[in-house]
Amino acid sequence: MRCVLLAALCIAPAMAGAQDRDAGGEPAPPGVQATELAPVRVIGRRPPTDPFAFRNPVEVEGTVFSRAWDESPSLEEVGMRGGYVQLGIIKGIELAGKGIRKLPGWTQQINDAQARPPPLDEAQAARAARLHAEAGASSMP
Repeated sequence: MRCVLLAALCIAPAMAGAQDRDAGGEPAPPGVQATELAPVRVIGRRPPTDPFAFRNPVEVEGTVFSRAWDESPSLEEVGMRGGYVQLGIIKGIELAGKGIRKLPGWTQQINDAQARPPPLDEAQAARAARLHAEAGASSMP
């Protein structure tokens, strides 16, 4: 598998230069442009669903193994993530963060929600309710 990948990587640069050549392998004259074809739109119909086909009503969640499994990235994913150097830097930062959290004296940065005390004590709340009731009664005709 590695040999095929290595061969593909060696052939790719040679094929890139082949675009500037005509069918005979000769370099194309400078005035000749490559012919571009119009895009083709394929329209097809999906087969109807089978009304008698089995549909499993049970949806199985992932196991502990499947949740913890981390598939190694493909070459395309490595390239889109910035390369192996960038992936190594990110992994190093993750490991440093895990190590820092284990140091003595570390406090969790996310604090739990705490209920605040009511803004008014009982006497102030009773006075506000009385004033609200008086204001409502005086506005009635």
